[in-house]
Amino acid sequence: MKARARRVLGAAAAMALMSGAAACGTSPGADPDTVVITVMGMPAATNTAALELFQAQVAEFEELNPGIRVVGSDVPWDAKTFAARLAGGSAPTLLRVPLTEPPSLIERGQVADIAAEVAELDSFEELNPRVMQFLTDDDAVYGVPEKSYAFGLVYNRSIFTQAGLDPDVPPTTWEEVRAYAAQITERTGRVGFGEITTNNSGGWHLTGYTYTHGGAMIEQAGDGHWVAAFNDRPALDVLKWWQQLRWEDDSMGDNVLGKQEDMLAEFVAGNVGMWVSAPPDLYPNYVAAGGDPADYGAGPMPQAGADATLAGATVLMVNANASAAERDAAVRWIDFRALRPNFDPEIAEETAAAAAADGLPVGVPVLPIYSQEKYEEIQAAIADHVNVPVENFAPYVASLETFEYVPEPVVASQEIYAALDPLVQAVLTDPAADPAELLAEAEGRVNTILEQNQS
Repeated sequence: MKARARRVLGAAAAMALMSGAAACGTSPGADPDTVVITVMGMPAATNTAALELFQAQVAEFEELNPGIRVVGSDVPWDAKTFAARLAGGSAPTLLRVPLTEPPSLIERGQVADIAAEVAELDSFEELNPRVMQFLTDDDAVYGVPEKSYAFGLVYNRSIFTQAGLDPDVPPTTWEEVRAYAAQITERTGRVGFGEITTNNSGGWHLTGYTYTHGGAMIEQAGDGHWVAAFNDRPALDVLKWWQQLRWEDDSMGDNVLGKQEDMLAEFVAGNVGMWVSAPPDLYPNYVAAGGDPADYGAGPMPQAGADATLAGATVLMVNANASAAERDAAVRWIDFRALRPNFDPEIAEETAAAAAADGLPVGVPVLPIYSQEKYEEIQAAIADHVNVPVENFAPYVASLETFEYVPEPVVASQEIYAALDPLVQAVLTDPAADPAELLAEAEGRVNTILEQNQS
């Protein structure tokens, strides 16, 4: 393995991993002249190859940057626990958060302005403005994107074949999904369509599904304040659709209370035919968990007339408690790990070669954090090292060129999702649940949340 490849090793591959956390400052016993930064994004111990890659990357970064020590952590972002850690000064130097979080973190002064540091990066000015608009305020810069995502349908190609469905032609509407799910369950005995409902995931999916019906979750009133907007036909249709699959078709199974990690395990085990996720983000975890790459299918986000899909990003931000030296070190790490392999074709090729040699996925189609032209340039550079069945992503990729990208709620998104989880759980666990009544009750809860976050 070439030295330069080792220096960039893991940057692109690590972008596709779901990880994360530790705190600013110098570790006990460390050289007082050494800058110690703690970074979210270290793969879990169970993901052996990715963890080894991350550790090698840390070693090479430290070799290139004498005087900087990187301490990784695999604790993922959780808005509730990290609010306390940030307030108490024990959060990591580098935060890895969903795009829903920056507005509140910026408003509370919990993340640093890194405009001076990122101005030194060759690639900064070319970052996707659709994401950067949430991370900048006048001349201040509070973060950079690590990766972007959009909802789509994930499905098991082998199960499709067993059920008599064409694995190259996934469903494109919710009615087709319902029909496919019923056929899968009837012919294979497996769950036709799986759903996630806990840990804010039920509200997250209700939001994404509502967008495909042309609905919204919040809207600005005449005074400029955001209010709940989901108590109408689009969200009601989503809840009724869930009821049909669960209680009329019996195509969702009985295990309907779980989060994304639970559904991934069932999907890897071949127990679920279809579900909604961000297909590129999920794929590395699917493979790491033992899933067969040939079985992985990615289709468009099913639609009900809107031609829209929920889109977001994972962004990197620096703790406001970081010193000037720590801010500089954190931005160096961001550039090394997340930006250069998506901007410099030579580094991208070397990174891809190293990742492929270690058995990690290379070439998973993603939403670009730079321009489409830059993305295509990078894809051409890594073409010889692609080890992913890219053709299985073709229906999903084609949809990204035509769908509108709708962002997550811009105020208190995670709190809104948490308030909506019970609705999804209710319609999937209680055949007598009244969707209209549930929406009316939730409207009050969400409006209270919005008022508290805009006062």
